[in-house]
Amino acid sequence: MAFYIALTVVCFVTFMADMVLRYMEKIRSFGMEQRLHNIKGKTIPIEDFIPHNITMLTLFGTVMGVCGILLKLLALHPFISFPVALMAGSLANFTVMHFIKPLLSHGDGEELPRSADLSSCKAFCTEAIPGDGYGRISVTYKGGNYEFEAISEYETDIAPGEQVIVLYRDEQFCVVEKPSEILDILISDNEEQ
Repeated sequence: MAFYIALTVVCFVTFMADMVLRYMEKIRSFGMEQRLHNIKGKTIPIEDFIPHNITMLTLFGTVMGVCGILLKLLALHPFISFPVALMAGSLANFTVMHFIKPLLSHGDGEELPRSADLSSCKAFCTEAIPGDGYGRISVTYKGGNYEFEAISEYETDIAPGEQVIVLYRDEQFCVVEKPSEILDILISDNEEQ
C-alpha cells in the first residue's frame, strides 16, 4: 500500500508541475517532453501503450498508483493487483496518445493544408534533432499545434525545447534552423565582403 501511495503522490505532483509549466507558464525547455523510445508498431500501435516521455511516465505512474490503492482496498492479492495496475496505466497512456493527443495537436500535420506556408514560422524542437538525422518539431499555425519530422539545414544539433525557424515544409517533413544560425551566416557574408 505504501508503494502505491508514494507512487501516486510523486507522479501526480510531477505531472501537475509539468502541466502548469508547459501550458500556463509556456515553459517547454525542461526536458520532460523528450522521447524515451522510438518504437513504431506496424499494425498495432504498441508504442501508444508505453510512456513516450517523462510526462506520460508520470501519468502512467499516477494511474497505476491510484488503481493499485483501489485494488489493495479491495484486498486483492499483489499477484493480481500489480498486473492490473500496470494494465490500467498502459490503457491510460493509450487513451491519451491515441485519442486525446490527436484532438489537441490536430494530428501529425495531416490536417494542415498542403498550401499552408510554414516558412519563417517559429517552432519548438520536441525531439532532439541530431546534425545527421531526424527529430521532431511542434509548430503553432493559426491557433493549431502541428508536429512534423524535421532536419537541421546546417547539420547542427538541436536540443529539445530549443526554438527553431522553419525554412520550408514538404508534406510531413520540415527543414529548420536555429535563429542564431541566421546571424552567423550574415556575419560570415559581411566578413567575406
